[in-house]
Amino acid sequence: MIKIESLSKSFNEKKVINNLSLEVQKNEVIALLGPNGSGKTTLLNMIAGLLRPDSGNIYINNIMVNGTNGTKKVNLNPFERQIGYVFQTISLFPHMKIQDNISYGLKSLHLSKFEVKKRTSALLDFVGLREHALSYPSQLSGGQQQRAALARSLATEPQVILLDEPVSATDPQLKETFRLELKKYLQTLEITTLYVTHNLSEAFMMADKIAVIGNGHIEQVGNRAEIFDKTQSTYVAKFLGINIFEGKAVKEQNGLLLIEINGIPLMSALTPEFVGKNVTITLKPEDITLLTKEPVNTNSDNSIIGVITEIVQMHSTAQVTVDAGFPVKARIAFTTIKNLGITVGDKVYMSFSPLSLNVFSDTEKRK
Repeated sequence: MIKIESLSKSFNEKKVINNLSLEVQKNEVIALLGPNGSGKTTLLNMIAGLLRPDSGNIYINNIMVNGTNGTKKVNLNPFERQIGYVFQTISLFPHMKIQDNISYGLKSLHLSKFEVKKRTSALLDFVGLREHALSYPSQLSGGQQQRAALARSLATEPQVILLDEPVSATDPQLKETFRLELKKYLQTLEITTLYVTHNLSEAFMMADKIAVIGNGHIEQVGNRAEIFDKTQSTYVAKFLGINIFEGKAVKEQNGLLLIEINGIPLMSALTPEFVGKNVTITLKPEDITLLTKEPVNTNSDNSIIGVITEIVQMHSTAQVTVDAGFPVKARIAFTTIKNLGITVGDKVYMSFSPLSLNVFSDTEKRK
């Protein structure tokens, strides 16, 4: 397992990691998700021992590898931490054959030649590179090089593996295949894994849980449903492209919670503790239905009217921005737009279930 307590790191007085805490349970795969510059690689480098934190503690399998234990300062060397690290950029030795790259770490353990050869052979089989054992890195594709880097990081049988954007160097047309291969490897290994990515779909595909990093700390940790449906941070909602509104929880009404956003009444699932309080509301764009006529059944669903200000096509779907006194983004099939015959400047009705509204108190107001 990995346990991080109140970790901080600054560069030239700019705080990149700020009082960050996170736990990855044994054999769990957690995706560390965040935009470029959010501190993901900095965090990995501190866990691996390549960078020293300004403050905070790091534990690997209940052993402190960095921090303060009583009056004693602890900072184990990278090779003492039993960590495998696959870097974002291909880090193979270009002058060594693939089998020698993989066996490099094994030789430092002073194992017998037989044991080194046996483990190297097994790892070549594991990542499907036996036929490339005598090739040099430059003779392999990006995906094959990353598989070789993964094998090398696993050679010394680490307790934890850190993966920093491991798919980024893969040929674009092979990314999906390599993701599937890598997921299979991680499931087979049953090893504690911290997987860094800025790609939302990749995080959901590869990990058991997702930790969203922003503003130097972990904004939210959870599975897909918890992150998307129960967002607890304005930062996370913005990063995911989810609608965010500020409003007030007015009262309980017919088993639901009446809230107001810019004076517009809406109903959400009942959370009695929010009554009378200012709240933050999120709404996923795909949970909104667009209509050209006012919906008939308005008792069970919310319905608000607005004017289309923008339509952006994204593959087979489109994001439609509607001005309802405040901007609302809806994501619908592009064929639906054609069928409705709507365009910028048209008046539309937006319909959505009370259960699709996520209401929370974002006390820190992380923008």
